[in-house]
Amino acid sequence: MSEDGRSVERARETVAVVGLGLMGGSLCRSLKALPSPPRVLGSDPAPLEGTYALEAGVVDRFDLEPEAILPEADVVVYAAPMGPTLSLIREHADAWRDDALVTDVVSLKAPILRAAAAAGRGRQFIGAHPICGGEESGFRASRAELYRGVPIWLCAHDSADSGARQRADAFWRKVGGVPKWIRAEEHDERMAWVSHLPQLLANALAGALDAAGYRPDDLGPGGRDMTRLASSNPGMWKDLLEVSAPVTGTGLTSVANALNVLGDLLARREVERISEFMERTKAWREGGSGDHHGTG
Repeated sequence: MSEDGRSVERARETVAVVGLGLMGGSLCRSLKALPSPPRVLGSDPAPLEGTYALEAGVVDRFDLEPEAILPEADVVVYAAPMGPTLSLIREHADAWRDDALVTDVVSLKAPILRAAAAAGRGRQFIGAHPICGGEESGFRASRAELYRGVPIWLCAHDSADSGARQRADAFWRKVGGVPKWIRAEEHDERMAWVSHLPQLLANALAGALDAAGYRPDDLGPGGRDMTRLASSNPGMWKDLLEVSAPVTGTGLTSVANALNVLGDLLARREVERISEFMERTKAWREGGSGDHHGTG
């Protein structure tokens, strides 16, 4: 490559994506679909994911060891579950450039920001939670439009500088996201109610149907919609539920109380009162149909 070619290469922004599954792979695809795409470096513990990303032409380089690519990155994105991300932050903090923006896609933010601050990197770490995903996993499930038009919750430690905040906002807008700033604790309480609680309710309904002898093929559209989340990866949820347990537990208690009331009304054939309850919840659902704060 000529000297001019090396200068152009250095001038291009370099993004390192750690984790090339659905979220990370989609981010790579989104970045490479830009009119002026950055240089994208990828890492994943599964070599096959790297092979797929290279074959798709959405990473310029792949390495099994993230430490091999982090020093080159202007932007580092961790696209892994919460447990691994917490470990990686502790392991990699010394490998990040001081001027790099570091962000992630984990669905709980307070533990992530605490880990970054404990590593002395709270200034440059901006936590992100894109409100998107899919039932399938792995790079082959990724798609360039995944982040397009979806809310991206952004959270920062008190020590984060304004430049990092502005860069994170611009980065996620670049791939089509709609950034929304929120305090980490408020974000995590919200997720416990609007994401973790529905997940466990779907599991509970699936368990009840299974115990009654019904199979997924027996369900109509409503039943399939309500149990869709039961197919989520349990391993991904273990760390999340451990953190959100107090708030999610409060939500489960609230639902259990409502179910007990409905069960009592049903036993007494007071269907008119059940109908009134259904009218209230119908109005709530239709009134919130334009609100995009949920996780889908």
